[in-house]
Amino acid sequence: MPLASFFLDTDSRVYANIEIQAIQAALTSGKGLLWIDIAEPDESDQRVLLDEFEFHPLVVDGVINPDVRSARVEDFGEYIFVNARSVDYTAESEVVQTTDMGMFIGQNFVVTIHNSDMPSVEAVKQLVEIDGRPMMKSPGFFAHALFDALIQAILPTLDRMVDRADAIEEQVLTDPDQSALIALMSLKRSCLSLNRALAPQREVLNRLGRREFDVIGHGVDLYFRDLADDLVRVQASNDVIRERADTSLATYLSVVGNRQNEIMKVLSIVATVFLPLGLIAGLFGMNFDNMPGIGFRWGYHIIVGISVFAAGLVAWMFWIKRWVIAGAGFFRPRRLRSFVPQAVDPIRLAGFLGNTVTRNMQRMEAVVTSEQRPIPRWRPSVLQRINPANLRRTSQRKRPPSD
Repeated sequence: MPLASFFLDTDSRVYANIEIQAIQAALTSGKGLLWIDIAEPDESDQRVLLDEFEFHPLVVDGVINPDVRSARVEDFGEYIFVNARSVDYTAESEVVQTTDMGMFIGQNFVVTIHNSDMPSVEAVKQLVEIDGRPMMKSPGFFAHALFDALIQAILPTLDRMVDRADAIEEQVLTDPDQSALIALMSLKRSCLSLNRALAPQREVLNRLGRREFDVIGHGVDLYFRDLADDLVRVQASNDVIRERADTSLATYLSVVGNRQNEIMKVLSIVATVFLPLGLIAGLFGMNFDNMPGIGFRWGYHIIVGISVFAAGLVAWMFWIKRWVIAGAGFFRPRRLRSFVPQAVDPIRLAGFLGNTVTRNMQRMEAVVTSEQRPIPRWRPSVLQRINPANLRRTSQRKRPPSD
């Protein structure tokens, strides 16, 4: 039940790991910004959510349950509940696994709940511990920072899936085998898993950007729409990987079919070569008394030895050319070994997410600063210097610069 708590007061001072009495005081005052992060919640955390925050029991019961839930947003008047999904970096599976994060957003608080460690939350937590910048504005802007890190956390997994698709394509073109087919199916399942997780989340971000909820505020809605565009690009990248997997599968089937045709051609050649030998064997197999070589003492052993050597030579040739696939994986290692898409260094991932969230916050601050500047007006003295006689020529020039 690891519970992390942060409180930003009106003087922009951040307090970490505050007690339950301070949490009650912050909720009662309605000032500042309170963030509660709960990992692997238990019954005691459930009591805090019900007694202190007075969240709806059904929502609390659902967010405590470790079952996978679809992304959604629900409005409860004084607060909203958002369920978001991202890549589960604690899973060790060849297919991408996703995990949930429940988020309660109120007038002066944000509560996040997740059943596994999430690098996106850890990255935002490190930024809060440094200077508290993500919590400086409002709960809506802080929720935007959490969502931003949540979406950016998918990119490293997509990059690894792109590298895997490149390796599969090269393997399929040069030496297709069963390992390439297994890797292809795992990659397709990973793409479908990501698509099931991200498709409903796009509608969630669109609703948060439509000014439906008062707790979000009217200044952050544009940035949520920008996050929805980022999610569309992530989905497009995932769709490209899935299309590449489909193309690789078609190429694999085509290459295997061509190889079978080549094997049938060589078998036909071998059968044609051995036709005279069959004819000779048939001739010497006739039951006549006067046949050459019948009285030779070692004739039978020589013929058997030659037959065994010829059979072994043909079998060895088939195995070298890999026309005999059965048992080939026992004698040689597979080219494409096991692959875990979400096997990313957690330290590097946290650094990447922290830099990305910081860069996006700086961009947001620059936009807000430019929007708060007063609109420049034309100076009358500049307009009075325009000569009516030169109106045609003046209208073709640029407008006078403003202060």
